[in-house]
Order: sequence, then C-alpha cells, then structure tokens
Amino acid sequence: MARTRDFDIDQATDRAVRVFWTRGYAATTVRQLCTAMKINIGSFYAAFGSKQACFRRALARYAATQAVPREPSPAAIRAWFDVVVDPARTPRGCLLVGSAVEAPLLDRRSRAAVQATLAAVEDFFRRSLAAGGHDPDGAPLLASTVTSIHVMARAGVPAPALRALADRALAAAGLA
Repeated sequence: MARTRDFDIDQATDRAVRVFWTRGYAATTVRQLCTAMKINIGSFYAAFGSKQACFRRALARYAATQAVPREPSPAAIRAWFDVVVDPARTPRGCLLVGSAVEAPLLDRRSRAAVQATLAAVEDFFRRSLAAGGHDPDGAPLLASTVTSIHVMARAGVPAPALRALADRALAAAGLA
C-alpha cells in the first residue's frame, strides 16, 4: 500500500526551482534537493522519479510563475525588462538561461523542455509586439537581449549597464 505524501508538491517544487536556479543543474545533487525541499530521499524518488524529472517539473513551474507573463502587450515587455534588470532580484540571472547554457549536460527530454521554453519566450515577445502594432520581427532581438542581460547579471555586471542595454533593445523594437 502506497503511503500518502506528507509534503506539498508545489512547495517542494518551488524549493527545487531555487536550488537549480542558484546552483545550476550539474552542480545540484539529489541530496541537496532533498535538504532544500525538506523531504527524504525516498519521498523525492516517489514524487519525482529522478533528478531529471524533478528538473523538468521545476523548469515548468519556473516558466509558469517567473518567466512568461500571461497577457502579451508592449507594457508586459517593458515590465519584463524592468524585472530582469532589477538589482535586488535574487538569485541573479535566470533558471531558463542558466539551463540553456548547461544544455549539453542535460538529458534529451530536459534539453527539449529548455528549447521549448526559450521558444515560448520569443513567441511571447512576438505576440506582444504585434498586439501593440509593432513589428513582430523584433522578437528575436528582445529574447536575445533578455538572455544576455541574465548572463551579464549572473556575472556581476552593474545594474546601470544592464538597464542601458535593456533600454537600447526596447528602443530598437520601438518600445522606448
């Protein structure tokens, strides 16, 4: 007879998001996940099955709660850039971007999840530009700028330099 789960799966997944976001996929161990999630290893495997499956669930949770706003609009793009360059945001960078950098270390299904989420980000920018009557062909520039800002933020580039980069990309897309 299977035991009932004695922890909240969403709360545990949120904690996994934080660990993967802070440490990266390769540097994260199942033991570290269990400690952060406040569950034992048996519960981890019963709930998630594997580190890879836990990562995919964490990435999906991150995308649903952190990465892509719900309603596409030029204002949503500006708000997104404001969040990305916020010096108080911790951890710095982005789980999605960090995972894309680590793609060679991910299993096939996890790489596909990262690629699909990156495509969803660019699609959101495309739809947001179109919703505001702007050229949707500016979406790749916005997506690549967000990616660059996340990498630069993780590397410690000062917030004013990130803001300047964001402002140039927004202006190039006609959103200044």
